[in-house]
Amino acid sequence: MATIKEVAAHAGVSVATVSRVVNKNGYVSEDLRLRVTEAMHLLDYKPSALARSLRRQESLTVGVLVPGLNQPFFAALVTIIQTTLFAAGYRIIICSSEESSDDEAAYVDMLIRQRVDGAIIAPTGRSSEAITPLLSKIPVILIDRDLPNLPVNRILANNFQGGYDAMEHLLRLGHRDIALIGAQPHSASMDQRIHGARRAIADAGMAANSLRTLISERSEFDVGYAFTRDLLRRKRRPTAVFALTDVIAIGVLHAAAEVGLKLPDELSVVGFDDIPLSSYLIPSLTTVAQPINRMGEAAADLLLSRIKEGHPEPFESLLLDMKLMLRASTVHHRRGA
Repeated sequence: MATIKEVAAHAGVSVATVSRVVNKNGYVSEDLRLRVTEAMHLLDYKPSALARSLRRQESLTVGVLVPGLNQPFFAALVTIIQTTLFAAGYRIIICSSEESSDDEAAYVDMLIRQRVDGAIIAPTGRSSEAITPLLSKIPVILIDRDLPNLPVNRILANNFQGGYDAMEHLLRLGHRDIALIGAQPHSASMDQRIHGARRAIADAGMAANSLRTLISERSEFDVGYAFTRDLLRRKRRPTAVFALTDVIAIGVLHAAAEVGLKLPDELSVVGFDDIPLSSYLIPSLTTVAQPINRMGEAAADLLLSRIKEGHPEPFESLLLDMKLMLRASTVHHRRGA
């Protein structure tokens, strides 16, 4: 492999000029820049990322902190972020707080000690206390979950709209006895989905208490399965379920199938997230698609621009729309059925 001195000799310039071209630091005329880049290409010169990062006092690493990698949504989101940052020459440190504020605080402390250049965080809970120490040190992007009072950049999806659209769909199909099943009651995103669903109920002229709302802190599959088993044992069972995540919806479908319910004729189900598995279920799942790819790419791109700019204000906020994916798990309610 060629050295920087060999590149300089081939281009007929000084080592300092090659260094300025490589590091994009300082003025170099267009003619000299072209000579250097051509020499680098011909000699197959590969600049040392470590050396460059040390000169710039950068680590070329980014922290990505999410509530749980066992959740398909966050696993997919981290993958998109990693792919985007990797293409830009950055590596990521993946941290999973497991919905624990103590773990979140410990990971934030670790990211500070690791001197990451920036962080993308889907926070646990509603407190900004754990994340605040990062704000004066590096650019931070909040993703998926918001902490409204935190002065920070954010990339969010419109969970209120998604909840509204899901419930409105069931109401348009004639369903009036609907159960809403959710987990993670400490998540603001879940709150927004519930608020959207309740607004759709109100706009349809129905009483707020007509929506059966069942929330638990258990794992998402267990929540969907256990609550559905209980609902189906009752004399008056719902004709439709709105599950606040696709994993919860999978639990709902499993419980309904286990007791021999004919799906979707006897129970319509709507999920949320549009994880890849949702279109392969039987029946395929009607769900609200989160813009996972756009969220991950936008968060990574915004973080990269803030790293290069020194994370100046004003802070940016992006609110992305959801899309209702109509599949086979929902049908018109048959009166008297």
